[in-house]
Amino acid sequence: MKEAIVERVSKDPYARFLGIEIDRVGEGEAEVSISITENMMNFHGATNGGVLFSLADVAFAIASNSYGQTAVGINVHMNYMRAGMLGDKIIATASEESKNPKLGLYRMIVRNEAGELLATADGMVYRKKEIFA
Repeated sequence: MKEAIVERVSKDPYARFLGIEIDRVGEGEAEVSISITENMMNFHGATNGGVLFSLADVAFAIASNSYGQTAVGINVHMNYMRAGMLGDKIIATASEESKNPKLGLYRMIVRNEAGELLATADGMVYRKKEIFA
């Protein structure tokens, strides 16, 4: 299953465009990272919140699809705690909090390389009948 989701995400045009790296995948969990470049900054001189959200969303997608069953996000709530800065390596982890045949709840944590908390998110998926692995 792990190889199937890694292969799918490796072909994701948006994740590739951002330069997101897949660092770790397990059943119901994932870790991804990104290096912040100048074109990811906002007018405050900090990492755009959409970049942090996108990183957390990719971790969420990998973790929730890690069983080989198609899972699609139906809700995500994000809390921003601290800004990322130019040159930072940002790491997002996603872990499964609850899973049943139809729904899954995941917690995402976004930190910089120094371990400082940048953001948290909670996301829910709907599990379709489609199996891809």
